[in-house]
Amino acid sequence: VFVDGACEPGHVLPQVGVGACLFEIDGSAEFFGGDAGPELVQVWADRPDQQVIAQAELVPTLLAMSTWGPRLRGRPVVFFIDNDSARFGLVSGYSPVMASAALISVAWGLVAHLGIAAWFARVPTCCNPADGPSRGKFAEMRRRPNSAQVSPSFFGASGAAMWLSL
Repeated sequence: VFVDGACEPGHVLPQVGVGACLFEIDGSAEFFGGDAGPELVQVWADRPDQQVIAQAELVPTLLAMSTWGPRLRGRPVVFFIDNDSARFGLVSGYSPVMASAALISVAWGLVAHLGIAAWFARVPTCCNPADGPSRGKFAEMRRRPNSAQVSPSFFGASGAAMWLSL
Protein backbone atom coordinates (compact mmCIF):
# COMPACT_ATOMS: atom_id res chain seq x y z
CA VAL A 1 0.00 0.00 0.00
CA PHE A 2 1.46 3.35 -1.05
CA VAL A 3 0.14 6.44 0.77
CA ASP A 4 0.67 10.17 0.33
CA GLY A 5 -0.45 13.51 1.62
CA ALA A 6 0.04 16.74 -0.30
CA CYS A 7 0.08 20.23 1.16
CA GLU A 8 0.13 23.30 -1.06
CA PRO A 9 -0.23 26.96 -0.04
CA GLY A 10 -3.79 28.26 -0.15
CA HIS A 11 -5.47 31.65 0.25
CA VAL A 12 -6.35 31.19 3.93
CA LEU A 13 -5.51 27.57 4.69
CA PRO A 14 -3.17 25.14 2.99
CA GLN A 15 -4.75 22.98 0.27
CA VAL A 16 -4.39 19.42 1.56
CA GLY A 17 -4.88 16.30 -0.53
CA VAL A 18 -4.67 12.64 0.39
CA GLY A 19 -4.22 9.54 -1.73
CA ALA A 20 -3.35 5.85 -1.63
CA CYS A 21 -2.74 2.95 -3.99
CA LEU A 22 -3.18 -0.74 -3.21
CA PHE A 23 -1.24 -3.21 -5.34
CA GLU A 24 -2.24 -6.86 -5.07
CA ILE A 25 0.03 -9.81 -5.77
CA ASP A 26 -2.07 -10.71 -8.86
CA GLY A 27 -1.13 -7.38 -10.47
CA SER A 28 -4.45 -5.63 -9.85
CA ALA A 29 -4.51 -2.18 -8.28
CA GLU A 30 -6.98 0.19 -6.65
CA PHE A 31 -6.44 3.83 -5.80
CA PHE A 32 -8.16 6.88 -4.35
CA GLY A 33 -7.37 10.53 -3.90
CA GLY A 34 -9.05 13.73 -2.93
CA ASP A 35 -9.17 16.89 -0.89
CA ALA A 36 -8.94 16.53 2.90
CA GLY A 37 -11.42 19.41 3.25
CA PRO A 38 -11.12 22.81 4.90
CA GLU A 39 -12.88 21.73 8.13
CA LEU A 40 -10.25 19.13 8.87
CA VAL A 41 -7.33 21.34 7.83
CA GLN A 42 -8.69 24.15 10.04
CA VAL A 43 -8.67 21.81 13.06
CA TRP A 44 -5.01 20.98 12.43
CA ALA A 45 -4.04 24.60 11.69
CA ASP A 46 -5.71 25.87 14.88
CA ARG A 47 -3.65 23.68 17.19
CA PRO A 48 -0.61 25.23 18.90
CA ASP A 49 1.56 22.33 17.70
CA GLN A 50 0.51 22.92 14.08
CA GLN A 51 2.01 20.44 11.65
CA VAL A 52 -0.49 20.29 8.79
CA ILE A 53 1.76 18.31 6.46
CA ALA A 54 2.45 15.67 9.11
CA GLN A 55 -1.28 15.01 9.56
CA ALA A 56 -1.81 15.10 5.79
CA GLU A 57 0.77 12.32 5.47
CA LEU A 58 -0.81 10.21 8.25
CA VAL A 59 -4.47 10.34 7.20
CA PRO A 60 -4.03 8.32 3.97
CA THR A 61 -2.74 5.37 6.01
CA LEU A 62 -5.94 5.40 8.08
CA LEU A 63 -8.07 5.78 4.98
CA ALA A 64 -6.26 2.89 3.29
CA MET A 65 -6.82 0.64 6.29
CA SER A 66 -10.50 1.51 6.51
CA THR A 67 -11.11 1.37 2.75
CA TRP A 68 -9.29 -1.91 2.12
CA GLY A 69 -9.65 -3.37 5.62
CA PRO A 70 -11.55 -6.50 4.59
CA ARG A 71 -8.85 -7.31 2.01
CA LEU A 72 -5.98 -6.52 4.38
CA ARG A 73 -7.42 -8.40 7.37
CA GLY A 74 -4.99 -10.94 8.81
CA ARG A 75 -2.31 -10.25 6.20
CA PRO A 76 1.20 -8.82 6.34
CA VAL A 77 1.00 -5.34 4.79
CA VAL A 78 3.80 -2.97 3.82
CA PHE A 79 2.78 0.71 3.87
CA PHE A 80 5.13 2.84 1.76
CA ILE A 81 5.32 6.45 2.98
CA ASP A 82 7.44 9.30 1.59
CA ASN A 83 7.40 11.41 4.76
CA ASP A 84 9.82 10.46 7.54
CA SER A 85 7.93 12.25 10.31
CA ALA A 86 4.75 10.27 9.57
CA ARG A 87 6.68 7.04 9.09
CA PHE A 88 8.69 7.41 12.30
CA GLY A 89 5.48 8.19 14.20
CA LEU A 90 3.78 5.09 12.86
CA VAL A 91 6.82 2.90 13.55
CA SER A 92 7.21 4.15 17.13
CA GLY A 93 3.50 4.59 17.86
CA TYR A 94 4.23 8.08 19.18
CA SER A 95 4.43 11.74 18.22
CA PRO A 96 4.96 14.78 20.46
CA VAL A 97 2.47 16.61 18.21
CA MET A 98 -0.98 15.90 19.68
CA ALA A 99 -2.85 15.89 16.35
CA SER A 100 -0.35 13.39 14.92
CA ALA A 101 -0.40 11.30 18.11
CA ALA A 102 -4.20 11.00 17.85
CA LEU A 103 -4.00 9.81 14.23
CA ILE A 104 -1.20 7.37 15.07
CA SER A 105 -3.31 5.97 17.90
CA VAL A 106 -6.22 5.40 15.51
CA ALA A 107 -3.86 3.76 13.01
CA TRP A 108 -2.60 1.26 15.60
CA GLY A 109 -6.17 0.62 16.70
CA LEU A 110 -7.01 -0.29 13.10
CA VAL A 111 -3.90 -2.49 12.84
CA ALA A 112 -5.06 -4.39 15.94
CA HIS A 113 -8.71 -4.53 14.80
CA LEU A 114 -7.75 -5.91 11.41
CA GLY A 115 -4.98 -8.20 12.64
CA ILE A 116 -2.56 -6.65 10.15
CA ALA A 117 1.16 -7.36 10.45
CA ALA A 118 2.10 -3.79 9.47
CA TRP A 119 5.47 -2.63 8.22
CA PHE A 120 6.08 1.06 7.46
CA ALA A 121 8.75 1.62 4.82
CA ARG A 122 10.26 4.68 3.14
CA VAL A 123 9.63 5.36 -0.53
CA PRO A 124 11.13 8.37 -2.35
CA THR A 125 8.46 10.83 -3.45
CA CYS A 126 9.44 10.42 -7.11
CA CYS A 127 8.73 6.67 -6.81
CA ASN A 128 5.45 6.97 -4.89
CA PRO A 129 2.47 6.15 -7.14
CA ALA A 130 0.13 7.74 -4.54
CA ASP A 131 1.68 11.17 -5.18
CA GLY A 132 -0.54 11.77 -8.22
CA PRO A 133 -3.83 10.76 -6.56
CA SER A 134 -3.02 12.92 -3.51
CA ARG A 135 -2.84 15.89 -5.91
CA GLY A 136 -5.97 14.95 -7.85
CA LYS A 137 -3.95 13.53 -10.76
CA PHE A 138 -5.18 10.07 -11.72
CA ALA A 139 -4.01 9.58 -15.33
CA GLU A 140 -0.98 7.44 -14.48
CA MET A 141 -2.95 5.05 -12.28
CA ARG A 142 -5.84 4.90 -14.75
CA ARG A 143 -3.42 3.81 -17.49
CA ARG A 144 -2.36 0.78 -15.47
CA PRO A 145 -4.00 -2.47 -16.59
CA ASN A 146 -6.37 -3.97 -14.01
CA SER A 147 -6.60 -0.77 -11.95
CA ALA A 148 -9.72 0.83 -10.52
CA GLN A 149 -10.44 4.10 -8.76
CA VAL A 150 -12.39 3.68 -5.52
CA SER A 151 -13.89 6.04 -2.96
CA PRO A 152 -12.28 5.95 0.47
CA SER A 153 -14.48 4.69 3.28
CA PHE A 154 -14.45 4.97 7.06
CA PHE A 155 -15.17 2.39 9.74
CA GLY A 156 -18.38 3.40 11.52
CA ALA A 157 -18.12 7.13 10.85
CA SER A 158 -19.21 9.61 8.23
CA GLY A 159 -16.49 11.51 6.44
CA ALA A 160 -14.37 14.05 8.24
CA ALA A 161 -16.49 13.80 11.40
CA MET A 162 -14.29 10.89 12.48
CA TRP A 163 -11.12 12.96 12.18
CA LEU A 164 -12.66 16.11 13.63
CA SER A 165 -13.43 14.26 16.83
CA LEU A 166 -9.76 13.42 17.48
